[in-house]
Amino acid sequence: MSETEEKGVVRSAPQDVQVGDTPAVPTAFDQMAAQASAKLLEVAAIIPAFEPRRSETTQFVKKYSSFSNEAIRSMIAAIDAHPIVNGSNTFNVEKARATLQYLDAFRPFVDQAGEFEANLRFSYLLTKAEAVAEVLVTYQMMKGLGRSPAAAGVDAHAKIIKRDLRRARVKPVKAAPPKPQPK
Repeated sequence: MSETEEKGVVRSAPQDVQVGDTPAVPTAFDQMAAQASAKLLEVAAIIPAFEPRRSETTQFVKKYSSFSNEAIRSMIAAIDAHPIVNGSNTFNVEKARATLQYLDAFRPFVDQAGEFEANLRFSYLLTKAEAVAEVLVTYQMMKGLGRSPAAAGVDAHAKIIKRDLRRARVKPVKAAPPKPQPK
């Protein structure tokens, strides 16, 4: 693979890349991934109210986070205008103001992190796609070489590669037949 740079990212493997299943010694890529992971943990540590996703709170978040931030602003305005509305102290106005500040401040970061995640996933898949494209070109050449007596053994490798080129097939989910309507 040729070495090209795009936005400061080297698209070729470091010199110590090992071929095989699981290398005994961490590769340069292993070290880079560990370093990037550690940096993400550092970022998470400086975000106030950072909570990892948990099954216990997922439904709660889905249920209430879909409402507009304007509902919070409107409630603050209502209580400021008519304190009797919050006579039972069910709504913490100061906490709500801090929540709006948090939401306003971190919204651009959340968007940026989402874009980063999409670009990281794309980079990951692009790297794989480039290697697979080269595999397919070389495999086509191997099939031709395998017919030549001078290239004994190539055909056996081509058969192994053919086996390994299978794509994961996802079976389509059949829609349930509609239930008959009672008359």
